[in-house]
Amino acid sequence: MKRLGDILLSLAALLLLAACTDDADVYNTPASSEGNLCVYVPVTREGDEVKSSLDPSNPTYNASVEECQINDLHLYAFPVGSEGTFLSQELLAPEANEMLNEQVARYQLQIKPGTYHVYVVANMEDALKGTPINTENDLKNVVLSYAPMTKPGMPVAGKIPMIYEPKEVDGTTTEVVINKTPKTVAANLRFTCVKVCLNLVYDPNAAGVNDALKANGIIVKDIKGERLSPSTKLLWNGKFSNPSVSSDYAKGFGSTLYDLASATGTGVYYSDWEEDLTHLNDNNNNIITVKGTGVANLDPVSAKQKWLFRATYYLPERYVAEAAQQSALKIGGAVGGHNNSYNINLGHRQDESSTTEIPTFPRGTYYEIVGRIKSLGNIDLDCVVGVKDWEPAEVDADFTHTTLWVSKTSAEVMSLQDDYIDYLTNADPSTLKFECISKVNKTTLGDLEIIKVVNDPATKRLKFSINPELSIADFGTKTEGDAKVSIKVNNLKKYLNVHYNVTPYFKVDPVDIVIFYDDANPNELTKTVKFTTNLGGIKFPEGWTDSGSGYNVTYAQSTINIKCKNTNVANGTFTIKATSNPQTTTTHTFTVKSIEKYKDADGNEKYMEQPVRVTVRPPKGNYFIYMRAINDLAKTIDASNLEEFDHSDMLDEEAYNNSEENNNWRDGWCADWKIDRKSYKDSHKVYIYTQKGETNSDGTKDENVAIWYFTGGWPGVSMTADNNNPGWYYYSIAHDATSGSNNGQGDAKTTPQKMIKPGQTLLIFSNGTYTDKGHQPHRFTHHNDPGITLFNYEDNEGWYLYDPLSDPYYTVYDEKPTVVDVEYTIYTKRDGISGWYCQYGVNSSDGKGKFEMKSNNPNVDYQFKCEVCPKKDKDGNTWYKTILHLKAPLNEYAKVLHVKISNTADEPELFDGDNYPVSGTVTRTINGRDCVRYVIEGNYDPDTDTWKRGAPF
Repeated sequence: MKRLGDILLSLAALLLLAACTDDADVYNTPASSEGNLCVYVPVTREGDEVKSSLDPSNPTYNASVEECQINDLHLYAFPVGSEGTFLSQELLAPEANEMLNEQVARYQLQIKPGTYHVYVVANMEDALKGTPINTENDLKNVVLSYAPMTKPGMPVAGKIPMIYEPKEVDGTTTEVVINKTPKTVAANLRFTCVKVCLNLVYDPNAAGVNDALKANGIIVKDIKGERLSPSTKLLWNGKFSNPSVSSDYAKGFGSTLYDLASATGTGVYYSDWEEDLTHLNDNNNNIITVKGTGVANLDPVSAKQKWLFRATYYLPERYVAEAAQQSALKIGGAVGGHNNSYNINLGHRQDESSTTEIPTFPRGTYYEIVGRIKSLGNIDLDCVVGVKDWEPAEVDADFTHTTLWVSKTSAEVMSLQDDYIDYLTNADPSTLKFECISKVNKTTLGDLEIIKVVNDPATKRLKFSINPELSIADFGTKTEGDAKVSIKVNNLKKYLNVHYNVTPYFKVDPVDIVIFYDDANPNELTKTVKFTTNLGGIKFPEGWTDSGSGYNVTYAQSTINIKCKNTNVANGTFTIKATSNPQTTTTHTFTVKSIEKYKDADGNEKYMEQPVRVTVRPPKGNYFIYMRAINDLAKTIDASNLEEFDHSDMLDEEAYNNSEENNNWRDGWCADWKIDRKSYKDSHKVYIYTQKGETNSDGTKDENVAIWYFTGGWPGVSMTADNNNPGWYYYSIAHDATSGSNNGQGDAKTTPQKMIKPGQTLLIFSNGTYTDKGHQPHRFTHHNDPGITLFNYEDNEGWYLYDPLSDPYYTVYDEKPTVVDVEYTIYTKRDGISGWYCQYGVNSSDGKGKFEMKSNNPNVDYQFKCEVCPKKDKDGNTWYKTILHLKAPLNEYAKVLHVKISNTADEPELFDGDNYPVSGTVTRTINGRDCVRYVIEGNYDPDTDTWKRGAPF
């Protein structure tokens, strides 16, 4: 998104004032002394489009030759006080063949001594015709009207009104005092409107594109500007807000900017272009760069293919009282004969972090909009919008007529990124001298300049860079700031501001990689990862040989190869290649770090580190249905009742260990309640079906309810233990599978088969017990609840996690959730916790009863333990601390269990059911193994019946 807050035609005027005369004479010659008012106008010539007028190799912020065209110039000098004489002088448009310097036009005038406010306007001859300008207020009252049949009308490239006004950023007006001593004043023209470059992208192969769009394609029928400012002042008032606007201004007016039917307006389609979002904040480059020649219209075939529609519009600036009054673009499109529309609001906030500031649409701003068409429209279009300031070029002159013009007055440098400024001077370029006033102390060398400047006299270009003799450590904790640099030529000195940033960085992108293992598409087996750093390069885990043939990392049945040709570079890449079929989704994790250390705020030396996750998946095709149960360790008495939850059966999470035994397999679903660490696939079943018609509240079905079975009748088929992901079971079914049988009722009589389909096909998981009852504790969904719809994820994988202590009691994930161990640390005032319970599911045929999971034994070390706290609160109250160990998906810690307070009837819901934040981690050594648990703290006050986060002291 380009943000050019001032897109400026660089017009620099040197006003050199000395002698007295009643007449004003104008010369467009290189005379050096005739007259006392000299105006220099930098000129953009053919061949310099989107280039600096000083050096064609230096891009300049998207102003074309046509936009910078000056058709007429007029200068106004208004006397301030009693001295001086008003001057209104027309200046000839620049003519290159009359100029000594092809890049600068020079005008010289004479004017009486006095104090003046000087203005220069361009391309305003027609708009000002018939409008007498005799005072400064007359000029301030000039209005630019944009509605039809008004002047100057909507801005057009080649005729854009521009103005230099002597107003500083702080709102003050510059005064020029003319006496016997010549004075120097720099001036710059500014566009009075806004430039919008609209890029509409349609890619039928992009993720999320509507099916109707893919089938029919789309064309742009029209583009309209809405709520455009009907008029603005020629002079900017120095404000970005307008809390009080007239009803006509607030309503604005509409203007058709493009109409396909009448062939009016601008807009061209391209089939080839480059897009680089790193240019989002880059003044010198656009996000979109088109290739080849565009076409004005699309045929029906081309409309279905990938295309880019580009148009440039010049619109009135707008400052409003509320966001609803913003200017907007409304894009009309046609999809298969049906009309659609997309809206784009125009403008930005001066403070981008604000959520209350009213967006503005200020003059001299360049917006590059990239909107992607994916839906059927009649919505606000999701866009990337670049907005940037364009600072004016400046011309300075000393009293002996030495001139120095710089393309910008500030630069930005980083450890590995230089910046450049072009200049123009009438002195010998090789005589320029530089000094960086800002310095850093280096222990062995003393104070060194932060910025080094290198001058190329041949191209008149200055290169600014961080002093290579300084290391990041020399900057200490002040790694970002502003340095002052002076440029001196003859007796003229100019100061520039150079923003520097040597903050240590180590960036890796992407850090979350997904590889589908598909032998038929070998190019997709390898992914490239980029890294950038100013800390010497990248370092892989100890023992890895990342060069040559690379290093193989194996986890479960999946092997990946990591290879890096050069680790000792600031900008580099490494590759990750999947070399074996994982059978089921498998995740690798490793950490890379910087080669060099940096100092943190406390002076400690550290490496910068970045974890990398690589997920290798089987070839895309079949549906992979994964399930896991947690916190379900209450033994079944019968189909309606449970024994007490035994916390001694709870085991901490364990990573893949290449063994048939693993802590994660203990989930309480084993049909004959074997408490070991093995998987039991026959106690993990999935029932897949499609049903048309409702189930009655008592579990029965009417005779017209049709059911199609994909895994046979209830309770379905056994799932497979996923040894790559201990604790998880999976079932794979073809993405185009059809039902194998049906119940012979309702529509099943005439439609014997159904195809598996997301949103229609249903799933129920269970351990396969009490099938004659229907209700039982180890199943989800529970009795009489609708089955879970089959997911519709792009990779055809879905992960179903069951937790009877949560609400809802199951969750479906696109990516495998990370299950963690949590110590719920509960503080209770005066009395401890004697137990907990949770009611869930359905335990009766009539659907009215619920299962109750509970524990009344708070005496199990590291699992469920209540003890008195050794310290009291500030009021002298005794508090009890209870640790309750349960499992939860990462970042989703809320539970719906109730805790029982001893000696009271209080049974509050844990933390009011809220998802309290993690306060830290704790490592417990259990059975000789270190187990990391997340700690979540909350305290309960029975006097107020309230929960609070954290400990009470």
